Amino acid sequence: MDPATERIKALLAGLTNYERSRPNAIRWSLDTMHALLRRPGARLPAGRLVQVGGSKGKGSTTAFLEALGARAGLRVGGYYSPHVSTILERVRLQERNVDEARLRTALLPVLDHVRALGVPATFFEVMTAAAVQILAEADVELGALEVGIGGRLDATTAVPVDAAIVTVVELEHTQLLGGTVEAIAGEKAHVLRPGRPGFTAVQGPALAVLEAHAARVGARLHVLGRDFAVEGVRAAQGGFAGVIRDPLGARLPFALPRAPRFLVPALALAVACLRTLHPGLELALDPAPCTSLPGRFEVLDSASDSPWVLDGAHTEGSLQALAAGLGEGFPGSRAQVLFASAADKRWREGLSALLPIADSFLVTGLTETSGEDPVEIVAWLRSRGARADTVRDAVEGVARMRRRPGLRVVTGSFYLVGAARAALGEAGSPSTKHP
Repeated sequence: MDPATERIKALLAGLTNYERSRPNAIRWSLDTMHALLRRPGARLPAGRLVQVGGSKGKGSTTAFLEALGARAGLRVGGYYSPHVSTILERVRLQERNVDEARLRTALLPVLDHVRALGVPATFFEVMTAAAVQILAEADVELGALEVGIGGRLDATTAVPVDAAIVTVVELEHTQLLGGTVEAIAGEKAHVLRPGRPGFTAVQGPALAVLEAHAARVGARLHVLGRDFAVEGVRAAQGGFAGVIRDPLGARLPFALPRAPRFLVPALALAVACLRTLHPGLELALDPAPCTSLPGRFEVLDSASDSPWVLDGAHTEGSLQALAAGLGEGFPGSRAQVLFASAADKRWREGLSALLPIADSFLVTGLTETSGEDPVEIVAWLRSRGARADTVRDAVEGVARMRRRPGLRVVTGSFYLVGAARAALGEAGSPSTKHP
């Protein structure tokens, strides 16, 4: 753990952290968050705010909002979760991590108010309140808030926003959000606000749930493929290019060099949202900015000149997208995979997508949160004909992978990716980084 995280973690000691404790039922409401946002001295950003929810692609979409806004001349900020290597990643201003002093200064009055109220505020609630304060004090003209879990009772939903995005919906956090995509969509739909625009790439039965909620609250929901679209997508410069048709009907050529296909919908969602909130905004799309977020299809070169791909994919859909991205970015390569899974994830379905592109698997447990049994995962992989073995931790896994050249992939959990980054010394020089 980096020193800044250690110091901030000590400051937040005693707060319930549902990111790590994995509750088996929803045990929170928005009451505490509303109280924190009304505390003396609290401010809300005067600029436009966008809430970004969904099962996957939230971080990438949030990063595109930040990057496109910054290149259009706006003062921008973002709030992300989880962090990978340092807690300072959670709040960004002008695409740079917040500094420790600024985060501490924002946290202290929030914590004082928590103690004065005598309420059991959570780690995420306190961080969200501090992040909103930082964005307000920085006078951001555009701020993007990534949802933690779900939407209806997520701390970010207590913050007034000007627009909302629901990327996609799939089975995840079923013990909290429900056992069907319709139930999960019902939780995520609450990011759509009364009288405000919403944007989504959701399709099928989950889309019907979002549309019903939007109709109930009077939100205007813009759907990818209907109200805006990506057209003529083709491979180009190691990535993809095409045209985005925005909700106003404008056709905007884009290029995403050296990027996987799964970033194209994230870019389209960000473009549609920005063009709706700022109709005259000129966006740099050819090429579009490709900003770096740790652990989101992050490509590093190791000392042996073999690439590492670090990706916190942990849902069935995100692991499928990772497999597709690896096939596009490293055609013909078979990867060594270091894998771990938090508890109650659909790891069998996710690993099924990686089996065709994997040479071998190393599986470990998680120390930062409850996880699935590595022995059980290895047994399942071997039953599918894969070469697989357990390792004690990320350090051993990285060390073993370093002994063999070729593509190396770390995935299944952001906690694992963070541990692997530390073991690598965040090494290797950045090769190609994607949001």
